[in-house]
Amino acid sequence: MKISIVLPIYNVEKYLYKSIESIGLFNQEQVEIILVNDGSTDGSLDICRYFAHKFSNVSIINKSNGGLSDARNAGINAAKGEYIYFLDSDDWLVSNAIMTLYDFAIKNKCEVVQAGFYYAYPNYLLFDDRYICEETHPFVLNKEETMRELIKNTYIKNFVWGKLYKTSIVKRHLNPVGKYFEDAYWQHLIINEISCYGIIPQPLYYYRQRGDSISGHFSLKNIDLLEGYKERYYFIRDNYPQFESLMRHCFFNLVRDMYLASLSSKDKRIINAFIEYISKIDTSKAPLSLKINFKYPTLLKIISLMRRITNRILLKNKPLKRINI
Repeated sequence: MKISIVLPIYNVEKYLYKSIESIGLFNQEQVEIILVNDGSTDGSLDICRYFAHKFSNVSIINKSNGGLSDARNAGINAAKGEYIYFLDSDDWLVSNAIMTLYDFAIKNKCEVVQAGFYYAYPNYLLFDDRYICEETHPFVLNKEETMRELIKNTYIKNFVWGKLYKTSIVKRHLNPVGKYFEDAYWQHLIINEISCYGIIPQPLYYYRQRGDSISGHFSLKNIDLLEGYKERYYFIRDNYPQFESLMRHCFFNLVRDMYLASLSSKDKRIINAFIEYISKIDTSKAPLSLKINFKYPTLLKIISLMRRITNRILLKNKPLKRINI
């Protein structure tokens, strides 16, 4: 078996047919498509049954609701392919996306391969090519280079979806159950086990932008994101000391951004929760500017604005590429 494709599914009947259909690769003996129905209460299971009845390489895992990570883990445990690919069930793929990734992985002996992706809005697409515009052809990175780019969060993102992984590595690192923003707890553990990471700049994945998604709302759940980055900081400190300073800077930048977002929410519960969280962080190694900023929120807002302007200048004022559909 070459490839296992895992879709965690929960109440997405509006999007699911398009998502599954975009995979193609039906009735191929060397590809299995695993649909993990995580206790859906809408018509999602019926759509799963339609595809499983029609195509011999489509199977269903029907389980009680346990959340996204639990559903992915069920698919991981069942996967028989040499490589595994995660497709979120409200997103969809460019034609032949998975075989493009697989062929590159085999040719270059990569344990992980990613491609570019579109932010898919109802009437237009956005493609973020600002960081890799100088690289128009596929390329590879070694483990240290990949870890550095993950920390920088430019063209290597935390996202679990949209990447082809060596299954043997993934099976050793199941997704953390009970956490939001589970990607932040997981991705560095995978990269730690690779020797070659492939990057195809061409966008092959449509990342649907939904207002009701977890990532689309700021809430107390965002504390899980901070906790994930804190775990990553300790991991980098202990295993990649050459990147400790970079990771520490990224972590405290995220703390600052989350704190600002909590203030903007005007929800006292959220504000107090983030103030309490920050009070428990060891800020002895935080940049002095951030230590001062946390005490003076107005100054923090001004500096944050200046930072956004500076970043825009450094990127030569290049906006995300927009494509009307």
